[in-house]
Amino acid sequence: MENEDVVVQEVAEAEFDRFTELMDLDVDQSSMDTEDVEQFLKIKRRLLRAIRKGALVVNEDGEAVYAPQRSASKYRDPLTFHERTGADLMAMDSRKKGHDMSKTYAIMAGMCRVHPKVFAGLAGIDGKVCEAIFTLLMD
Repeated sequence: MENEDVVVQEVAEAEFDRFTELMDLDVDQSSMDTEDVEQFLKIKRRLLRAIRKGALVVNEDGEAVYAPQRSASKYRDPLTFHERTGADLMAMDSRKKGHDMSKTYAIMAGMCRVHPKVFAGLAGIDGKVCEAIFTLLMD
């Protein structure tokens, strides 16, 4: 993964804000407890870094589009995180009790319109960025 930023911090912040606004995400820190604020800020830092690197963009519909960066990742095409639907959430109903990551990847796969194995094949930061996007969209 290249270390040089291709997007300046101010533009990355504006894109993050546009994403949260268009996806109608509740990111008001005044309504969060300390633990939630810490988690939110960690997710925000991770997504801002991905935007700065050019790996994460927000499309015209406000959807996050992430292009895996790690050579170890088995999936290389950009992943578009569409707004979740009830059908996306129902995907976890077919998973076994206690298989939490399987359930998570099933929902993520529905949102991105790919097979759940795509997320199992992502390495390092690629999986972390996708999981961060998912966490925000599941608010």
